[in-house]
Amino acid sequence: MTVKDTGQGIPRAIIDKIFEPFFTTKQPGKGTGLGLSTLVGIVRSHGGFVDVRSEPDRGATFSVYLPALNEATSATSETEFLVPTAGARPDHPDRR
Repeated sequence: MTVKDTGQGIPRAIIDKIFEPFFTTKQPGKGTGLGLSTLVGIVRSHGGFVDVRSEPDRGATFSVYLPALNEATSATSETEFLVPTAGARPDHPDRR
């Protein structure tokens, strides 16, 4: 999957830091810097990687690569679906 924008781009001086947790170029209170670190964590947990390309004043391109399956699978073939019950957990102190 590829996502592109046409913004200001990512300066070369910081592009190696953008996936670090809590790294942000935003003003205090305007962002946590967790979005890209969360993305790369999820993608890596599935055996993939994220590639980023950027040029000043030409935007950025993020590409997510995930491994292909070697065999067809069916979500219902071996998976038991559980339907959540309404309300709080029975052992939760706020259960009414």
